[in-house]
Amino acid sequence: MSLWIVSNIVVSNVTVVVVTCEYNTFAQQRPAGPQVVQQRPAGPQAAQQRPAGPQVAQQRPAGPQVAQQRRAGPSAVQQPVVPQTQISRPMAQGGALRPPPRQAAGGVGTLGRPIPLSANHFLITMRKQILYHYDVDVKPLPSKTLFRKVVEQFLGSDARFKNIRPVFDSKKNIYTACRVPGLDSKLEIKFEFQEMDRDPPRINEFTIYLQPTGEVEIDLSALASYCQSGSSVDIPLRPIQALDIAMKYGAAQRPTKVMLGSCLLSKPTGRPQELGGGVEVWFGHFQSLRLGWKPFLNVDATQRAFLKSGKVHLIMAEMFNTRPGEELYDRDYMDFSKKIATLKVSYNRGQYIATVGCNGIKGSASTEKFECDGQQVTVQQYFERKLNIKLQYPHLPCVWVGSREKRNLVPMELCSIAEGQEYRRKLTDFQTSAMIKVAATPADVRKQKILDSVRSMEFDRDQYAQHFGISVDSQMAKIQGRVLPTPKLVYGDKESTPIMPRDGVWNMRNMKFIEAKSMNAYGILNITRCQDRDIETFVMALTRAGREMGMTMGNPLFNRPCSLANLEKTMKEAKQKFPQLQIIFVIINRKGDPAYEIVKRVGDLDIKITTQCIQQKNVQGRNGPDPSTMANICLKLNAKLGGINNLIARDFRPKVLLEQQVIIMGADVTHPGADQQDSGKPSIAAVVGSVDPRASQYCCEIRIQKSKQEYIEDMENMVYNLLRKFNRVAGTTSTGKPQRIIFYRDGVSEGQFAKVLEWELSAIRKACMKLENGYNPPVTFIVVQKRHHTRLFPEDPRDECGRGKNVPPGTIVDNTIVHPVEQDFFLVSHQGIQGTSRPTHYHVLWDDAKLHANEIQMLTYYMCYLFTRCTRSVSYPAPCYYSHLVAFRGRQYYDNLTGNRQSVTSSALQAHIDSTRDLSFMFFV
Repeated sequence: MSLWIVSNIVVSNVTVVVVTCEYNTFAQQRPAGPQVVQQRPAGPQAAQQRPAGPQVAQQRPAGPQVAQQRRAGPSAVQQPVVPQTQISRPMAQGGALRPPPRQAAGGVGTLGRPIPLSANHFLITMRKQILYHYDVDVKPLPSKTLFRKVVEQFLGSDARFKNIRPVFDSKKNIYTACRVPGLDSKLEIKFEFQEMDRDPPRINEFTIYLQPTGEVEIDLSALASYCQSGSSVDIPLRPIQALDIAMKYGAAQRPTKVMLGSCLLSKPTGRPQELGGGVEVWFGHFQSLRLGWKPFLNVDATQRAFLKSGKVHLIMAEMFNTRPGEELYDRDYMDFSKKIATLKVSYNRGQYIATVGCNGIKGSASTEKFECDGQQVTVQQYFERKLNIKLQYPHLPCVWVGSREKRNLVPMELCSIAEGQEYRRKLTDFQTSAMIKVAATPADVRKQKILDSVRSMEFDRDQYAQHFGISVDSQMAKIQGRVLPTPKLVYGDKESTPIMPRDGVWNMRNMKFIEAKSMNAYGILNITRCQDRDIETFVMALTRAGREMGMTMGNPLFNRPCSLANLEKTMKEAKQKFPQLQIIFVIINRKGDPAYEIVKRVGDLDIKITTQCIQQKNVQGRNGPDPSTMANICLKLNAKLGGINNLIARDFRPKVLLEQQVIIMGADVTHPGADQQDSGKPSIAAVVGSVDPRASQYCCEIRIQKSKQEYIEDMENMVYNLLRKFNRVAGTTSTGKPQRIIFYRDGVSEGQFAKVLEWELSAIRKACMKLENGYNPPVTFIVVQKRHHTRLFPEDPRDECGRGKNVPPGTIVDNTIVHPVEQDFFLVSHQGIQGTSRPTHYHVLWDDAKLHANEIQMLTYYMCYLFTRCTRSVSYPAPCYYSHLVAFRGRQYYDNLTGNRQSVTSSALQAHIDSTRDLSFMFFV
């Protein structure tokens, strides 16, 4: 039973009829019947060709309609007529919101020219209907590494698993393709484990606990059902996890392979690629089961940083660029201790070689003492007297090994770092640069690497894949994509003659900003060794570049040297002496200079002055300042001062921006780095919102929140403040409150869709009601994902773009590899400068406005041309980019205010950070 309620809501003086359905407890289950499939846009013929069973192996046709919709010129952006917006209550299933299905009239996009593509998704065929799931535990509980070895040795020797070929996920889950005989209830089994990596091997006794899980059977037909009518907030995780383990288990057993999560890395056969500082690169591939219109195996080439194996003291010397045996500063010893903590090290214990965990380093072998035979001896004396080992470097620290409850110390020169251990610390700038160069392979090279990886897996001969009834196609999925029409851009004095970007890039020569600002009150602080004549040349070059773009710049009010120690004091004195200051330039040594955080914290939070840091190399230069660099600085300056650089030409502007007053928002959350996961550092949330009808200027909100929490806790107040700013600024030239909200949410994984949507959509609605009772504009909520492994490759060499031979900007895919019934798409909006372009994945989690796919796709693509920092399209929409910059700025505030300590309360820090609301809108670019 259900109760249908009809009501009227007044939104911006427009009465909208709302029809909602209140379900009772007997009617909450949403039917998964044929009506859901009928809403799919691919036409009835596609649904008829689609098999219902798990053997979803037939290639789904993309349909001829895509190829028939080629557009050219301004007419390309003419959007189809869509029904009048209706605001409805969120749909629910089991209490969770569900993303809307593709609309029958607007489910897939049609604009753009067709382009044949291949994607690194490989079709999976399954011959089994049921898998089985068991839990395993070991007592006494060994280390993680030993736990895996104990279970795998047990599975290989226990008669119950003979001819069954179980797979184990290294945690607690065992999967089999048939029921294990005699394992219908919990079993307790004594097992003698031979520790083979000891010399000689040692035997330990463990107790193995085995039992079937609550739902021992895993129904693989759930995958086929999902590919017909599934929801992204209700993904069939159990069959996906079981098949994922089964497909890589055989390869992971090879002695040349190391498995890290979903990645299989190969041990280097020759000289490894080094990143410097004791770190090297291992290559391999990523693989994961993905559900699109059919089940696919997503395979991508990958690489990881590994710590080199070898003597610990030699690795330490290489890491800090010193000679072996040379002493380091205390801070360097502390840094090294953190870097090797949790690693595996081996050393000679006399009777055998022990491989144990490392807890860090302690004092030197010549000073660290312990009691032996009733007297205090140093570590050095013990090894010389008991083991007859004379140390070469007794002044070096000892390595603390084994249990943290004991103080087992071994001289550093006797310990070796074991092979195959991932380097989890943050890479240096030099190492990062080297890694990028190693990873940046052209699209055709990457494609071949992926194909080679799939062939090397030998799924047709892999005993585990065969036992589980899994077949994987050796060729990539062939897809029909489209290349969206490129927007024309307008500048200030050329608004009547728009310019057309080429491959996502355009030249601003002889162009002036739409709204150019003046910079007549500015000063320069120099914390480098730049000479005054260099700075004068820089000012002249910057003034010349600004003039060409329409800006006017006077002479600096001051130009003075400054030290890092008195930088804060000098900036505050400058504000007092020159209250009319618009901006302070600070010349810093290099990217990552500690001065940067100080400049931004003092400028943004203390004296409320816009700042611009300039690297020393950009002030001097071999032949003076580079004109292109000066032009890029002017792009940032004009935006920071409140100007508008460029706009989409009106004929190309998406209809959604023309018909109604729209606010476009972007949101992101930045978490502590990999080397700070346990530091207690909070996460930083940021939301930006446009303040003008053309979506060219943005203001921001920053919040400190619980560490590693993905949903934005204070979303309601953040959106409320942004709506007020929009109302205050845009309302002076238009009708005030936005009639529509388009929200781009960055950094949300599929597993977080339900929680983020439930919390944040509700918060947005509450913010609207808080602004004005009854105010309920339609919300379109789009998740933006960059952290995925889908890659697109052009099939026709004539479609290759740039040196990387990538797909051209505007390439979009909304079929075959996307969600079966919801609206999502992959879009490459930028030109790949190096390596293979990564498409951005967009998933529409909510859409009150029922926008046509063309509208969402064109708006998303065109927003990538409005990033104010550069004259090229970027990889995702400008508001997402801005939210990322704001979140990163918030992280810098936090680190600088706390000095990387947690001694200041979050509430006090938040109050300080809230003062950024007094700054100009685009201070963060």
